[in-house]
Amino acid sequence: SLKRLKTSETFWGGSHAIFFCVRQDYEELEKQLKEVFKERTNILHQLTKTSRELDGIKVNLQSLKNDERSSKTDVEKLLEIGQRQREQMKSLQEVLQNQLKETTEKAEKQQATINFLKTDMERKSKMIRDLQNEEPKKKKPS
Repeated sequence: SLKRLKTSETFWGGSHAIFFCVRQDYEELEKQLKEVFKERTNILHQLTKTSRELDGIKVNLQSLKNDERSSKTDVEKLLEIGQRQREQMKSLQEVLQNQLKETTEKAEKQQATINFLKTDMERKSKMIRDLQNEEPKKKKPS
């Protein structure tokens, strides 16, 4: 009976040891699983954070593309405005040159008219003086 008790103790003790090992393995496995889940959660948080950062970068890139497109459009508009202004300035320059030419021609005609009138007046003044000089000569012989 004692022998049987020892055998039983050995059996149960061994069984208890096996149970303890299995339980220890289970607890170790559970601990590893918790660490894996913790790591997995950290990775998911990091991925979420990275995803948000990538979305932000994507929005910034789109904004930059829009800004670039807008800047390009602004530059094109400025170039068009510059071209139109050059054309307007050229047209204005032509108009001013024509006005200057016309004004110069009018001034030359007026100067010619003034010279003609001056010459005509001098000629008529001379005629009047000559007539005045002749008149006393005609009166003397009578």
